[in-house]
Amino acid sequence: MKLNTRKERPLMQNKQPSSSAQQVSSLRYDLSEIRINKTVSELIHMGHDVRDKVPFEKLAQFKQVNRDVVSGIEHVESKLISELLPLRHKRLAASPFSFFRGTDELMAYDLSNQESSNIPVVISGDAHIGNFGFYASPERKLLFDLNDFDESTIGAWDWDIRRLLVSVILAGEQLGLSHDKISSIEKAAVETYQEILSQCFDDHSALERYYFSTEVESFLKAEADGNSLPKLWEKIKNSAVSRDSEKVVKKFTTIDTQGHLVFRENPPKTVHVSKKRYGQIVDHLQKYLQTVSPDVAVLFSQFHISDIVRHSVGVGSFGTRCYLVLLTAIDGSHLVLQIKEALQTRRFQGFDVTTKYSQNGPDNGERIITCQQVLQRASDPFLGFYHNEDTGRSFYVRQFWDMKESVNLEKMDEEDFANYAKICALLLARGHAQSPTAGIIHGYIGKKKKLANSLVTWSNDYAKQVHKDYQLFKEAFDTGKLAREEANA
Repeated sequence: MKLNTRKERPLMQNKQPSSSAQQVSSLRYDLSEIRINKTVSELIHMGHDVRDKVPFEKLAQFKQVNRDVVSGIEHVESKLISELLPLRHKRLAASPFSFFRGTDELMAYDLSNQESSNIPVVISGDAHIGNFGFYASPERKLLFDLNDFDESTIGAWDWDIRRLLVSVILAGEQLGLSHDKISSIEKAAVETYQEILSQCFDDHSALERYYFSTEVESFLKAEADGNSLPKLWEKIKNSAVSRDSEKVVKKFTTIDTQGHLVFRENPPKTVHVSKKRYGQIVDHLQKYLQTVSPDVAVLFSQFHISDIVRHSVGVGSFGTRCYLVLLTAIDGSHLVLQIKEALQTRRFQGFDVTTKYSQNGPDNGERIITCQQVLQRASDPFLGFYHNEDTGRSFYVRQFWDMKESVNLEKMDEEDFANYAKICALLLARGHAQSPTAGIIHGYIGKKKKLANSLVTWSNDYAKQVHKDYQLFKEAFDTGKLAREEANA
């Protein structure tokens, strides 16, 4: 599909980058907390010492935290686009699991008040079971890995595993699984995390940990070797490989009255930006180009910008400033970029959720892509970021879709769900193992079943708290305290 001839805005302009664009590349997210000059043996012994100070039994104790759920949500939403809030609330109200997915800042505050070993690694910050999925490597191989990093940062390893376990409970309840079965799945997930972390440091070199493959074909081969994978895997794999930019064009665009290819509107989810915003985004993409590799910048020199819309996605991020940019190449092919607002991590009203590893200086867009590149085996080559000095807002950029696909948890049977939870725990351990400090975690957690029992006990108690919070939210939503006007999906 090709555009009619018209004057388009080139993505890469033939001019020197502005001083502000040059400044972008000088920003650095500080990773010094995970760099440690110790041998693996020394790290393991450090973990033993931490366990003496923070035994597993302490991890099992859920400490009740007083906070106002509704006012906290309202504070978060004060930074979001107001016309999207009714639809955001509708998504949060869909189920306790949906509510949990969309209120990560609430659990972050609660976790900051719990007992923790406080061993730092690069964490996802939002490692719930729905935040793993398929995507394409630069070599066009289909990978499966963590795929959401808005809350990623340097933090305590157990924040990720606890969020994974609570999500297993809530998703398992949605599937109608028994309490005993869910607890069994949780324990298996923790034991998988322990086993993989042990393999990473006992059996693999630093390079082998780095080169670990998350390619789907490798996972499918593992099934033939006796390791069970979800039965939905092959079907999703076939669906994912067809999700490229040209399919985005077919699904999301139309020809306007002047014969131009443009995005199709679907208010309030998808709307065209104003002329002023269009120009701002075009200018900001010049800053973005300073953060990508030279080969990607050369590739972009062949494209011009054809259209831009605000396009909202997700649950927790629904209402943030997200955009789609349609690019057309000199040969008539297309590429669609997604620009997502990068909010500060931990943003709950009146509650300090900073930790000893929190940083104030770095750009949030840079934080997100830095952590993503550490945690994922391979990442989108188009990842980049920019900062809007006028508004103080940060953004990161990536390719839209491009073989991205998620597992529909609601279509899983009990066996699929149990296997899927273990795969997520495996990938979480592999991601954490990229931080040298994960050797301390290995020494701390060992292979003892006491760890699983403690974390499962805590997670089961916290899941009850989520249900209480969800009911408080639902009451505010049902009574109209929170916006609930009907909106198009």
